[in-house]
Amino acid sequence: MQQYFVNTLAMPGELIPMTKEQTHHIRRVMRMQQGDVIRVADNSGRVLLAEVEYHQEEAAARVVREVRDRSRTSVELILAQGMIKGEKWDYLLQKSAELGVAEIIPFVSSRCVVKIKDEKSEKKIVRWNKILCEACEQCKRSTLVRLQPPCTFSQLSQIDADLRLIAYEDADCKSERLCEVLRAHPSPKRVLMVVGSEGGFSADEVEALTASGFHRVSLGGRILRAETAAISLLNSIEFYYDMAGEKDEDDI
Repeated sequence: MQQYFVNTLAMPGELIPMTKEQTHHIRRVMRMQQGDVIRVADNSGRVLLAEVEYHQEEAAARVVREVRDRSRTSVELILAQGMIKGEKWDYLLQKSAELGVAEIIPFVSSRCVVKIKDEKSEKKIVRWNKILCEACEQCKRSTLVRLQPPCTFSQLSQIDADLRLIAYEDADCKSERLCEVLRAHPSPKRVLMVVGSEGGFSADEVEALTASGFHRVSLGGRILRAETAAISLLNSIEFYYDMAGEKDEDDI
């Protein structure tokens, strides 16, 4: 079932107008008929089933009923990601949205190959938000990913979270095991994950974040690509806390 994000939700029986782009997708791409059922979400966690209606050239959604949202994660996941090249970045955005990330913060560090020029950053952010929106609709999320403007590496230490992690691949550097760090933090509300670009981090950058309270964690004995590392870390943390939450419910 196709899902669309709308600006406001209505009550059963009320009509929600769709945007020009959504109308094109419903009518021309999906070729939906009058009465076909879609999902609509307003980015607040509320999801409705609605029937498609056509009014001249415009599409609208007639609300049928509210449905239960099953897409929420048990912890708010924030990914601070060093900028990586082209299609890899697009892929990372898409998969992070599917895996439940709440917020993405792009940053530039000393080893980043990608540099964002100020005059191009606004257009890039619009495009990235479009990728995130489409991914959120595809995986039936009830909320959109918050995408922040690119920041500098030094600004990462100012980001607030109950648990802050930096993934570091240097085998000569003593890192904590991810599972042990998560076990020591059983119920955080916000988890910040910092993952580097293709070139990783310098030793000075890692020491700077560690000194400001970040846990330096290893993702195993293999060196992962930047996009793989982010996806692996997201999936591991979400799975751990979701399973822990289910266990707590079973114990009640």
